[in-house]
Amino acid sequence: MSDPRDAGFYRTWMSSRTVSRRGLFRGLLSPAKQAVEQTVSPEKALLVRQCARPPQAIAESQFIQKCDGCGRCAEACPVGILSIREGKAILAIEYAECDACGACTSSCENGALDAAVVMDTGLRPVILPQCLGRMDDLCRMCEIACPRTAIFFNQQNQPSVDSAKCNGCGKCKLVCYHGDIDLSLKHHDS
Repeated sequence: MSDPRDAGFYRTWMSSRTVSRRGLFRGLLSPAKQAVEQTVSPEKALLVRQCARPPQAIAESQFIQKCDGCGRCAEACPVGILSIREGKAILAIEYAECDACGACTSSCENGALDAAVVMDTGLRPVILPQCLGRMDDLCRMCEIACPRTAIFFNQQNQPSVDSAKCNGCGKCKLVCYHGDIDLSLKHHDS
């Protein structure tokens, strides 16, 4: 599992983006987390691909057939959150959100990404029980930052996610400075 990005890539990326300290550590530690997850259940990984896909990926069964791992989408991604693993494009929202710019889709020549598909990474926020917003209304960072108003708190301070509105951009996870939001995969069609 070697990362094809060298120091020049990161220097260029850092010169054009501002990254929080938390985001930087998430980005640095995510390869270790992925290694642990792969050693825990390699048979499960063979049955179902357990990774986020580019925002305009076609149905998973067709995506697996059409994506040849060329890497053009990863090169086109302006924030560097796409990469190639096991010959397929994957999305890792650890230090930057997916702003649905469409650069990956326009660079795909194999039809694995299609502009007619609604922008959706397939990720959905899971707000953990220790969320401070549940205790009082002092923290509403995820609700404020959500560009699609998919996260809201009810009168009892309980957070809710409108899965139909959410496109899995990951901004909520990145703005939660307490780390109380995880992103999980919703079920893709086969």
